[in-house]
Amino acid sequence: MLTRRETAVKKLKLSYENDSGDDNVSDSTGFEALDISVNNDNETYPEATCSFNVAYPETVTKSTQYDETDFLIHDDHPYAEKWSDMQTTSTQTKLLLTEEKGVQSKIEGGTMSANTNIVTGTMSANTNIVTDSNAFLYTGVNKEVFFTLVELLRADNQFNFQLDIADQLLLVLMRLKLHLIFDDLGRRFGISKSLACKLFYSWMPVLAEQLKGLVVWLPRETIRACIPESFRENYPRTTVIIDCAETFIQRPTNLKSRSETYSNYKSHNTAKYLVGIAPHGHIMFISRAFGGRASDKFIVEKSGFCQYLLPGDEVMAERGFTIDDLLFPLRVKLNIPAFTKCKPQLSNEDLTTTRRIARVRIHVERAIRRLKVFKILSSTVPVSSLKNFDDILLVCSALVNLRSDLIREPDEFAEI
Repeated sequence: MLTRRETAVKKLKLSYENDSGDDNVSDSTGFEALDISVNNDNETYPEATCSFNVAYPETVTKSTQYDETDFLIHDDHPYAEKWSDMQTTSTQTKLLLTEEKGVQSKIEGGTMSANTNIVTGTMSANTNIVTDSNAFLYTGVNKEVFFTLVELLRADNQFNFQLDIADQLLLVLMRLKLHLIFDDLGRRFGISKSLACKLFYSWMPVLAEQLKGLVVWLPRETIRACIPESFRENYPRTTVIIDCAETFIQRPTNLKSRSETYSNYKSHNTAKYLVGIAPHGHIMFISRAFGGRASDKFIVEKSGFCQYLLPGDEVMAERGFTIDDLLFPLRVKLNIPAFTKCKPQLSNEDLTTTRRIARVRIHVERAIRRLKVFKILSSTVPVSSLKNFDDILLVCSALVNLRSDLIREPDEFAEI
């Protein structure tokens, strides 16, 4: 064990004695005075151990070898438990409870609860639509409007689905508002995926027929009576503000359809549609969907928008709507921002006009943003839904008109 050290000490003694010439002579620096000699004829010292509690093998060779038990963790701390004690089987059910949130999750069973009936596999309008905030989250309208629509559709129910009318309408509106997949909707309402899909596409034409009366062109007298203060000063004769919006769609497999729907502006295949609002924010016109390749002028011409205009009306739009040749025969004025084409810069008069138009034309952008609250219009629409896309546009526009006023007068804020 310590033979090397013993041999080294003996050699140092012999060399010292040879140098001094006398075995019995020692000075103050001799090794005997220091008394560092090791006396271990047959005695062996115990082998040192390290703090890691490593058990060395009995036989030590030149190459270091370790047994499987060399680095085992000893049970000297409560947290140093063996793995077999903490390991759980794959089929063990874990139940997590959170009292504050009322959330329960059962991993193996796949059931969840969030103060709803999802534990039993169902979701109900009477359980979930209890406040206006919940109603707006799931449907895009408040609680009163939702249950009014339920009573309206209950009187004209043409289907024999197993769900209640309120739950059927909730499913349809959740598809529009949240753009949930049918598999998710089926799990929430305790029905199959195919039934959820059939229910949605069956109700869309019915809803479009029932709600189309909410998207109508208002009489000129009504528009003049409801015109906001911001329009009265500079554009009191404005009848409608128009703009085009686009929604992403899946890329069609047909090459012709793919080219017709590709939008250079969005660099994606889109469905494009025209939106027209009254000065106070009411959506009066929503066109059918066109391919993203169509220009703004083409959509205005082919959508039937011009047939609602009367002589003396004024249309407000952005620069891209070069439709003067369409409106001039109808004796309708077009208000658009000024162009800098063939001009070094805008004149002071053109600059002032452009700023005034931009200040009030922004309301059509706000109306489109309300439309895009329905995620089905701000997400990528699958090709299978394009056959009902016109009905989807009409229903979403009608639901937007059922919300509060888009433009509120300053005195209304003072009352609040």
